[in-house]
Amino acid sequence: MTKIVPFSTVFSIKISFFLLFAAVFLFSGCGGSTKPESFSDSDADFTDADFDIDEEEDLEHAESDNESGIDQNEAEIPSEQDDADAPSEYDDNDTDTSSEIQDTDSAVCDPVFTRQPDSMNIAPNNQSVTLVCEVEAKGCNISYQWYESSDGTTDAGTPVAEATGSSFETPVFTKKGFYYYYCIATIIPTSETGDVDTVALISDLASVAHTALPTLYINTPDSAPITSKEEWIKNAVISLVGSEESWNFENVSTSIRGRGNSTWIKPKKPYALKLDKKQKILGLSEHKRWVLLANYLDNSFIRNETAFYLARIFTMDWTPDGDFVDLVLNGKYQGLYWLGEAIKVNKKRVNINDGNENMTDDEDKDYLIEMDINYDEPVKFKSPIRDLPYMIKNDDFMIDENNEITTGGQARLERLQAKITDLENLLYPDFTEGANINSCSAPDESYSEVIDIDSWAKFWFVNEIMDNTEVKHPKSCYFTFDSENNIMKAGPVWDFDWASLYTHSTPILKYSIYYNALFKSPAFKAKVKELWNEYSGNIDFETHIESMRSKLDTAAQYDTMLWGEHNDPSGIKRENFDAYVNFFKERVLDKLSVVDTDISKIE
Repeated sequence: MTKIVPFSTVFSIKISFFLLFAAVFLFSGCGGSTKPESFSDSDADFTDADFDIDEEEDLEHAESDNESGIDQNEAEIPSEQDDADAPSEYDDNDTDTSSEIQDTDSAVCDPVFTRQPDSMNIAPNNQSVTLVCEVEAKGCNISYQWYESSDGTTDAGTPVAEATGSSFETPVFTKKGFYYYYCIATIIPTSETGDVDTVALISDLASVAHTALPTLYINTPDSAPITSKEEWIKNAVISLVGSEESWNFENVSTSIRGRGNSTWIKPKKPYALKLDKKQKILGLSEHKRWVLLANYLDNSFIRNETAFYLARIFTMDWTPDGDFVDLVLNGKYQGLYWLGEAIKVNKKRVNINDGNENMTDDEDKDYLIEMDINYDEPVKFKSPIRDLPYMIKNDDFMIDENNEITTGGQARLERLQAKITDLENLLYPDFTEGANINSCSAPDESYSEVIDIDSWAKFWFVNEIMDNTEVKHPKSCYFTFDSENNIMKAGPVWDFDWASLYTHSTPILKYSIYYNALFKSPAFKAKVKELWNEYSGNIDFETHIESMRSKLDTAAQYDTMLWGEHNDPSGIKRENFDAYVNFFKERVLDKLSVVDTDISKIE
């Protein structure tokens, strides 16, 4: 809220509004416009005792004003203007209803803010922030003074040396934390304005956060809002600053749209980026496609990153990589995000044969498959026994420009369906329609010629330790199918917003997707024990999580200042960021012990 106060108040003359109001009417009459600055020894000789007026006397004077013809409803003085001056003769025709300012004398200059500093600002590494405060006051001169606030209010700041312009450049911060500033604009009358007092306008408070993270700036054409996850906004530009020096870049052209399913409907939106040209970001291999994860459902912000950490520990073929950034969209701070690689077919990402435009209908390609009950891709089918939703993510050379499947695409899809049917028949050899799938006999061990059991064991490790219930639906479960070698691999891992929320004393995913069959297989169980003994000793949650806590503490707090405490799927509210990190660490350490114990019992 804009504050307007007599200039004398800015310099701490502590006379209350009601004392001043009473004094004016005692000595000047209800029509006077005398201000504290105009008093002198020659004008009035009074002592402190003259100002000893209690609230009852204030009320009497207010009633006297009303009897004198002043409509209190029309000339009400806002209560926060504790030191405001008594009104001059009131004239409805002189009221400037477009101004926020209620003081009738100051309205002579019509002082009004034309620009205020943004309330939330990010100070990137090695860069300052420019704050702007501009006032328009017709016929008056304006001076500015910026203040630094230690308590996050505009009540008692410290003047910043030489910060006397409408814009102010903050220092380059080296310590993580929050810094607060505001500006006081002093409206100084000129000879043309007549007998008008000097007043001061206090700007809104501006917070500046230095998080020590890189800052990603995105600007859309004409600051167009991003409202769709289907339609791309083209001709946007992105810049990355405050990162490793060689990783910074400016004004890279991109398209942007929303992404996600349950997260897209949340206030803090996730986004997809499609650069016009391939670009390295954060030192990662060049590509056009990148994502910004909002982590809105995760008050610790580190569930996804910890799952990726586990996948790397278990040396899965490829795991998305990225880092945390502060996002500024169209000039407005949007919070703490994870900027990283999208799951796409590429030699440096999901390295499979994507086919080519000259393929004949009888030629096959490899497939990036997502099992997801949202079932919203153009090329999809459901498996015959488990009714699992298979969606083809790399549908190049399978659909036309209208997203209609081509003859070649249909032929390839039918051949893939036949292979999945053969696989399920091996996994559930005595299945009959209507039977309990978990009652089937152990699989035909030749299934291992179709399923890459190493990757499926590692996929289970990551999701089970993370207690990722999404696999049960299933949602966001990715696989690849090598058509030439007829091999289905599990991974990459993705989407752990709903992970590590509950306490489970036993594994929860042994009956999800195909694991109810695999855990009856001697070959698979032997591989689980072998790989666990090989890799599990490398897991160091304590170091990883504490490193993430230290890295994100300031950025997470600032995000919460903007968005409030996120809607944690557990429904439990905890005290702060540290409390959520502590809870997450406790959950994964407990579940790691559960998995270790369970594997030790496998025969």
